[in-house]
Amino acid sequence: MWRFEKNPFLPALGAWAALFITAVWAYFPGLAGPFVLDDVLNIATLGDYGGVTDWSTFKAFVFGGNSGPTGRPISLLTFLIDANNWPAEPFPFKRTNLVIHLMNGALVGVLVSLILRLLQFEAKQVRWLALFAAAVWVLHPFLISTTLYAVQRMAQLSTLFVLAGLCLFVYGRMQLRSSPQKSYLIMTIGIGLFTLLATFSKENGILLPMLAGVIEITVVASQRRFGVLSRLWMSAFLLLPVLVVFAYLGVRVSQTGFFTVDPPQNFSVFERLLTEARILMDYLRHWFVPDLYTAGIYQDHFLKSTGWLSPVTTLLSVIVHVAAIGCAILYRRKLPLLSLAVLFFYASHVLESTVLQLELYYEHRNYLATVFLVLPVATVLYQKLDRRAFAITAIVVTIILAGLTRYSATLWSSYPTMLTAAAQKAPTSVRAQTRYATYLFQQAEYQTSLEVIDRAIDVIPGDHADLLVNRLHMLCRLSILDQQEFDKVAPTLSGMPYQPGLFRLYYLFVNGVAKGNCPRLPVESLWPVFAAQLDVPLNQDPNSMPYSQLHYLLGFVAVASGEPVRAVSQFDVTLSVEPRADTALRIAKIFAASNFHEEALEFSGQALQLMGSEGPEGAGIGVSEAEIVTFRNAVQEQIAEPPAADSTDQD
Repeated sequence: MWRFEKNPFLPALGAWAALFITAVWAYFPGLAGPFVLDDVLNIATLGDYGGVTDWSTFKAFVFGGNSGPTGRPISLLTFLIDANNWPAEPFPFKRTNLVIHLMNGALVGVLVSLILRLLQFEAKQVRWLALFAAAVWVLHPFLISTTLYAVQRMAQLSTLFVLAGLCLFVYGRMQLRSSPQKSYLIMTIGIGLFTLLATFSKENGILLPMLAGVIEITVVASQRRFGVLSRLWMSAFLLLPVLVVFAYLGVRVSQTGFFTVDPPQNFSVFERLLTEARILMDYLRHWFVPDLYTAGIYQDHFLKSTGWLSPVTTLLSVIVHVAAIGCAILYRRKLPLLSLAVLFFYASHVLESTVLQLELYYEHRNYLATVFLVLPVATVLYQKLDRRAFAITAIVVTIILAGLTRYSATLWSSYPTMLTAAAQKAPTSVRAQTRYATYLFQQAEYQTSLEVIDRAIDVIPGDHADLLVNRLHMLCRLSILDQQEFDKVAPTLSGMPYQPGLFRLYYLFVNGVAKGNCPRLPVESLWPVFAAQLDVPLNQDPNSMPYSQLHYLLGFVAVASGEPVRAVSQFDVTLSVEPRADTALRIAKIFAASNFHEEALEFSGQALQLMGSEGPEGAGIGVSEAEIVTFRNAVQEQIAEPPAADSTDQD
């Protein structure tokens, strides 16, 4: 029988098993949770062609992504593990995400072990420090939204390949002096192949060479026994990719303008840089002082910085970051683990937390960045405490983190609990408050839902179409919206840049008015609002989504107002910008619902033409030729059907 003293790895293996079991326990309630936000936008395309059933539909789904410049085909490919059609259950997607999270945790342990071995830590120290660092990362509640937000598998997979590539780089780097050919082969595979795999999972995978460079100038540079990298190899595999990243960022800034506000965002590059300084401090606070739960995916309440002292914490945050980076570079050989943790954190944020005009705040941006943050603290504790005290500290920390994650996962277990918690945590989040109010309305808590949205309109600075149109829609559903109430909001909406993400909300509101849900507001009253929005400079690009959708809404209003000719001209503009068969069929159905049969046939005919002109990768998304033909036959039957006899003419 094996004994612990003869098998030193056995206790560590048992501890790793306990860690993974604890992680499954902590995350398990959240696996029952729903899809949220971008999940549907990215995963629902599984059903665009009747499911992924052959090579044509496989290619259309995997290589038809639009989440980023690469399309992220590797991430889309893995969604087929969980479903091949839509609608689908969220549980399999979240379960696979948890498996990937545990795999990443194992890779964190391997990477930390390699780095500690490179620094000549004793084998026993390596085993337990690597386990503790991985345990903190795996169980930390700040990473729960990355794991339970299905579409963030993209961030998880990118991290998986980055960690694997770094493991190969460090392992190969350790062989440089003893076996140069083997070393360069391993490092080339680690940096070359895994950068591609990571990047085609999510674009920030391109940072792998930069992160390898961070390890090189900190941990490796503190040791002299591993030799010096070939200048040619280092230039090709480390320096050149870093230059490409910074050149790309520079081009994006030049295209946008440093002080220009570029919709749909309401901040300039300058304001974003200042704001991210504060946000990075907030990320670090959440990491080192975990909250019971956070606002999760609803982070639009973080106010931008408009100047160095607006607010004053902007300048203070910048000073902290500059000092941290400067000290990490200056002491990178004397304090390699601390410098590694600091520089790795900032390098991981180079793409998503600098000049690209992405949304300001997302927790998942810390999934890779936080890998080493606990390591310097853990090594100090291990060196200063006796083994028993360190073990007790590690167990207590692990239990606390597991408990916090379990509680957060419980909140993620259902849409109501997630939404209620987010609304309470972020009272100035437009998204959280509108979705919470909508949920309450759907539960027939009408008065409470109106109170929530009225309070949000009063509390949240500025005018927000999400709140205003949601309120109008609710009042219409309750049949209490009249012309006077609408006129209070109409001037504000008329002068606002149109947000394509609100199309469904606008559509529901127009549809409600058209159906007579709010009889005291004539549908004709909506025309001036959308027409005025077309006069807003930011909405005037004739090739843009706002331009297309505004004409679509105007066409819908014209149909509901009994003006088919006017409607046709508006819908023609929409199809010229967005020539898709499913769009043409939706337009045809709008006409058919109002008994404008000729127009319905005209646009359904256009749908057939678009269907024939492009294959399943193009215009036919979300609709089949059979569906269009069935619709046309039904319309033609209605045209051929004789009108009902007038009862007044009968004896």
